[in-house]
Amino acid sequence: MSVPVSTVVAYRVRQAHQLTLKLGEDLSEEQLQRSPGPFAPSIAFHVWHVARWADVLQAKLRGMTDALRERLGPGGEIWEAERLADQWGLDADSLGGNATGMGMDDEASAALPLPPAGRLLDYARRAFAAMDEAVSVVVDEDLAEGCTDQYGQRTSVGNAVLSHVTHVNRHLGMIEALRGVLGVRGTATV
Repeated sequence: MSVPVSTVVAYRVRQAHQLTLKLGEDLSEEQLQRSPGPFAPSIAFHVWHVARWADVLQAKLRGMTDALRERLGPGGEIWEAERLADQWGLDADSLGGNATGMGMDDEASAALPLPPAGRLLDYARRAFAAMDEAVSVVVDEDLAEGCTDQYGQRTSVGNAVLSHVTHVNRHLGMIEALRGVLGVRGTATV
């Protein structure tokens, strides 16, 4: 029996999101927020950053092709709809590209005052769930379709989604390393 590639891709997206939450949920507030140095962001930053990109991509995915627009319908970013930057006391203009932390310098990302764990992880859960739901309707034929991705570049739907999985996994590795610095066991390996 052959499993559609889109099913495998959707599974890997969900898995990366679940692992990110798993590695953040068992930490104390102090552990989640602690920056190990002036150029190293906290685990909270990494969780927020990948949640922001999941939120951006789930909103973008809805318009990447006519077929996805039809299947997914309208939608937008949770971040924008709920004005979370304002609620969290953040200056959206200082949060890098798409207010995701992309392009922020090391000092700024390490010093970013993120909200308490409950609020941060709630946003991450909802952003990941929205992305998981969006990618669940992608079929194999969609993966090869041309589109403009979450970075504004011409590519394919498959590359846009897989770049997200790669990105989340990079940050999972950083979270694992930071957990080690904190003296906490934890691996993203399943």
